[in-house]
Amino acid sequence: MSERKINIWLNAGLIDADTALRIREYEADRSRPLGLWSLIGLGALAIGLGIISVVAANWDDIPGMVRLAVHGLLIAGIAAAIFVLQPRKGFLGLYLKDVLLFILAVLGATFFGHLGQVYQTSSPLWQPLATWLFLFSPLLLLAGRGWLISLLWMAGLLGTAIAHLSWYSQQTSEPASIYIAVITSVPIFALLISIFVMKISSRQAFWKQIGQFALASFVAGVTLKLIADGLTEGGLSGSEDNIAKVAAIQLGLWSAAAIFIYVFKRSASGISMAVIWIAAAIISFVSSIAQSAEPLVNAILFMAFWAAIGWSAIYSGWRNVFQAVVAIIALRLIVLSFELASDLLSSGLGLIFAGAITIAIAVIAYRISKALAPTKAPAAQQANDGGDQ
Repeated sequence: MSERKINIWLNAGLIDADTALRIREYEADRSRPLGLWSLIGLGALAIGLGIISVVAANWDDIPGMVRLAVHGLLIAGIAAAIFVLQPRKGFLGLYLKDVLLFILAVLGATFFGHLGQVYQTSSPLWQPLATWLFLFSPLLLLAGRGWLISLLWMAGLLGTAIAHLSWYSQQTSEPASIYIAVITSVPIFALLISIFVMKISSRQAFWKQIGQFALASFVAGVTLKLIADGLTEGGLSGSEDNIAKVAAIQLGLWSAAAIFIYVFKRSASGISMAVIWIAAAIISFVSSIAQSAEPLVNAILFMAFWAAIGWSAIYSGWRNVFQAVVAIIALRLIVLSFELASDLLSSGLGLIFAGAITIAIAVIAYRISKALAPTKAPAAQQANDGGDQ
C-alpha cells in the first residue's frame, strides 16, 4: 500500500489516524522484499541466459542423446520441485509453483521439437501440439492457480486448433463445413467447461481466468471474421460455396450454447454471455451471407456486434469492458470516416472533414464512457456470478 495514498485518504477525512496506523501495520506485516526478489530474479535470468549461450555455442558438439537426457532431467527435476511445493501456501506454494509449472510446460513443448531434431524426423505442427496438450492439460488444469497457467493452456488449445485447421486446409481444397464450424467454436467449448468446473472447484479464480481468456478469444475471432468478410470474398472460410453452410452451422452451435448457458446460469454474467453468443451467431451469419463490399454495411455489422458486448458490460457491471467497447466503436467510426472520405482525401477539404470527425468521435466517446460506464459489480454479485468479469 502506498504511503502517499494513505496520507491522501487521511487528509481527505476518509480514514482517521488510528485506521491509518492499523493499515500501515497490516501492510508492513505482509510486505514482500520486492527489491530483493527482483535482484534474485535478475541473477537467475543472467545465469539462465549464460547457460543457454554456452549450450548454443557448443550445440553441434554435444551428442544428441546427451542433450535429450539433460532435457529430460530438467523436466523431471522441475516436476519434483512442483510436487514438493504442492502442499505449501503463500508465495512458495502459489506463485513460485505456477512459475515452475509454466517452465515445465514450455520444456515439455520444446522437448518434441528437440526429439525431432535429434532423430531427423518431421511431422505436422498440430501433432506435437496435440500430444503436448494431451499430456500436460491434466497437470496444468489440476495444479494451476494463476493467469500465467490459464493463458498458457488457452494458447496451447487455440494453437493446436489453428495448426490443425491450417494442415487440414492443405490436404483438401474445400474443408468440410462442419469441421470449420466446430474449430471456430473451440473457445465456446472451453468457456462452457470453465463455467461447469467452476461450480465444483476450489480454484474458482483460476477457472474464471480460463473463461475470461476463452471469451476474449471468441470475441477476437468473431471480430477478425467480420473484418475479413469486408476485405475478401469468402472471408476466413476461403470458399464462397462453404460460406452459407459454415455460417448456418455456427448459427446453430452458438445459439444452442447461448440457450444452454442461459438455462444453466441465470446470473448477470451468464445472461451477458448468452447475449454475446446470440449476437455473434446472428451478425456473423448475416455478414457471411451478405458478403458486402460496402464500408457502411461492414461498419454497421461490426459496431452492432460490439454494441451487444457493450450492453452486456452495462448489464453485468463490467466497467473496464464497457470502456474498451466505447473505444473500439469510436475507432471503427474513425476508420469509417476515412473510408467514406477516401475520394476527398486528395483534397484539403477531405482531410479537414476526416480530422473534424475524428476529434468529434473522440469527445463523444469520452462523454459516453464517463456517463454510461457501469459501476463495479459488488463483491457479493461477483461471487454469485462466479466472477465472469
